[in-house]
Amino acid sequence: MQVSSGAFPRYARNPGTGESHATATVLRPADQTVYHDASRPSAVILPTLA
Repeated sequence: MQVSSGAFPRYARNPGTGESHATATVLRPADQTVYHDASRPSAVILPTLA
């Protein structure tokens, strides 16, 4: 599992500014948050192969 804003070069990068990824000249970092407490439970559900 990967929690991220991108995986360049596998996927086109997201400049985080609203500009086109093809012409952006400014890149802005992004933060990711995964909540995992009693009031905000999280789960990852994956299919299994039989």
